[in-house]
Amino acid sequence: MKKLFLITGLIMILLAGCTDKNDLVTITADPDFYTPSMSSVRGITMTPNFETNNSYEDIVYHWKTARGEFIGAGKETKNQGEAVIWSAVENDELADINEPFDINLAVIDNNSAEILAYTALTITPDNGFYKVEE
Repeated sequence: MKKLFLITGLIMILLAGCTDKNDLVTITADPDFYTPSMSSVRGITMTPNFETNNSYEDIVYHWKTARGEFIGAGKETKNQGEAVIWSAVENDELADINEPFDINLAVIDNNSAEILAYTALTITPDNGFYKVEE
């Protein structure tokens, strides 16, 4: 009987330590292709979609790109979930981008610095056009 209580207690402790961590982030990109020569389009608008069953008080969306820049922010920016606009411009000049690259997004609990969710979106250059890969 003592073993049964010990095993039951151990299982309850293990279950109490497990949290339902099903946080997920995706990026919606619009338009899904872009060229700097399109005067009506400034870049690709990227909107984060964070899904969680948990309650967080202070989360930060940390965006990074190796190529191009986020308009008004450079290669890296943090915000509270607003959309960002990526453009094929670096230091106010058209960037020479020939290889696919990723836009990285991490959703971070600002209180604990824990990464809650992460995703990346690939952009592929093609003769002056930039296409978002699904």
